[in-house]
Amino acid sequence: MQRTLQAWTSGDKDSRISAVFLGGEREWEALWNDEGYTVRGAVAYHANEKYQLKMRNDPFPEVRKLLAIYGTDNVRRALLDSGESNREVLTNIAKFGSTDVRHRLVDAAWNDPKTLYEIVHYLPARALEKLLTHPNMEARIDAATHGSMDQCRRVLAMPYSRHDITVVLMRDLLVERIEELDIVASVINFGKTKTRRNLEMELST
Repeated sequence: MQRTLQAWTSGDKDSRISAVFLGGEREWEALWNDEGYTVRGAVAYHANEKYQLKMRNDPFPEVRKLLAIYGTDNVRRALLDSGESNREVLTNIAKFGSTDVRHRLVDAAWNDPKTLYEIVHYLPARALEKLLTHPNMEARIDAATHGSMDQCRRVLAMPYSRHDITVVLMRDLLVERIEELDIVASVINFGKTKTRRNLEMELST
């Protein structure tokens, strides 16, 4: 077994990747810090949390992206604790993380409007509420268009520069969002009213 381990973990790249998938903790221990990023990527994808946590500071973003997708929430928290700032990694934390993890993403991406744009539709209500205080008006509008009726109306009432064409156009999206939420609310209320009337009719017969 020791000779097999040695052959796998010191062979060519394909052999080392095979070792990750066909082996276990001994192979992961030998290869989690391998010089080949594809080998480390295999460990990030296949190994358990113990080894994924060791890789949170991997220098190659594609490896950390795999950790964000296939790791546990503890691994995603460790990435954030390590100061993760790569847009793709943060987006995948948003896609696959729990609500608790997603709350932390606003702080991680606060100074990067492009990342905020990528993750905003994954954010829970409390995180969207925090974004309504962002100094960038575009970030506020984008958060509101994924939020509630109240959030949309509050952002729509905020002062803005009429010379900022992007903001002017984005405000139209807020109006559309309010109209959509109005339609949804009307349908829900109609359904409730209809159900209540049916129940009253049944009780009266």
